[in-house]
Amino acid sequence: MEILVEKSALPYSLTQEIIKKYPYSIISSYEDFKWEFKSYPELVSLGKKRLFIMNYKGKFFRKCPGTKNYFCCGYKIFHFAEGCPLDCTYCILQCYFNRPGIKLWGNLLEDGLRELEEVLKKHKEEKKVLRIGTGEFADSMALEPICKVSEKLINFWQEKDPLAVLELKTKVALPEEYYAKFKPDPRIIFAWSINTKKIVKEEEKKSATLKERLKSAKLAIKYGFTVAFHFDPIIFYEEAEKEYPEILEEILNNIPLDRIAWISLGTLRYPKELKEIAESRFSDTKIYAYEFIEGLDGKKRYFIDLRIKLYNSLAKIIKSVENQVAFYFCMEGERAWEEVLGKKIKASEDVAAILDEVAIRLCG
Repeated sequence: MEILVEKSALPYSLTQEIIKKYPYSIISSYEDFKWEFKSYPELVSLGKKRLFIMNYKGKFFRKCPGTKNYFCCGYKIFHFAEGCPLDCTYCILQCYFNRPGIKLWGNLLEDGLRELEEVLKKHKEEKKVLRIGTGEFADSMALEPICKVSEKLINFWQEKDPLAVLELKTKVALPEEYYAKFKPDPRIIFAWSINTKKIVKEEEKKSATLKERLKSAKLAIKYGFTVAFHFDPIIFYEEAEKEYPEILEEILNNIPLDRIAWISLGTLRYPKELKEIAESRFSDTKIYAYEFIEGLDGKKRYFIDLRIKLYNSLAKIIKSVENQVAFYFCMEGERAWEEVLGKKIKASEDVAAILDEVAIRLCG
């Protein structure tokens, strides 16, 4: 991967740590960087191979953006980077940012951790639990060999002892030696996006296999951490209603239920601009060929009856363990909650309360 460093980001400790180990070039600024003359889809592909280390001037700690008119779980984001070297055909980051490239904030340790510390201190004083994740605008672990940001956050958590859980969401597999370097801490949640073997193979380029992800989850548990799983996006195809339940059963039969924080469910949804970009980059993908409607948030979604049908293929398994594992929907409305999970959810705050209860338990 080519590493390009903004001149203003050079003094920061994370930048210095990285450039001591890897070749790099200095640029005046990301905004002034001259890209090759290519179509936007080609630039997205090229951007997967370029890491920009930047001096970030925005807020590191923020609310999950969620989406209008559907229920959000209310977790907060520690914004450490934008972009991802993995290459999933359905990834909305392909059209989410108007400039390509993977961006890592060089001033993360000086400015980002100071901002995070203030937030954690305030919430602890108020005795309010926080659920914080880093996997919204970047895979939490895909850049870890280069930047070790998650390692730094785990150590920060254990030093500060906050009333908060840290969820590290990924599609990569971590080796045993990664977990072994830390003290056990149930407040650290290693979370994997999960899909069927067909979808992983055909649509999640450069990611770990399902077998590798589950092996990594077992290792996380072995070293005293909590795990979570996200069936998101569930993608419709001919065997989907058979194969998604098989994967859920595999997880529940191999992972101790008391070590699973939560499992989320969500079907494929995307901004309408994504289809053209994704199909230009991945000529073999078929996931955009089905019927979609424009949802209440302006994103393309399956019809509600198809979404319910996909979720209901998992419902019997969910009901058998619902008193032991927290399940929730990502960006669905009242109908899905009631018809599939049998819960009367009226607002995002109701979803947050379910997960906050788990977080409180993990924080002791």
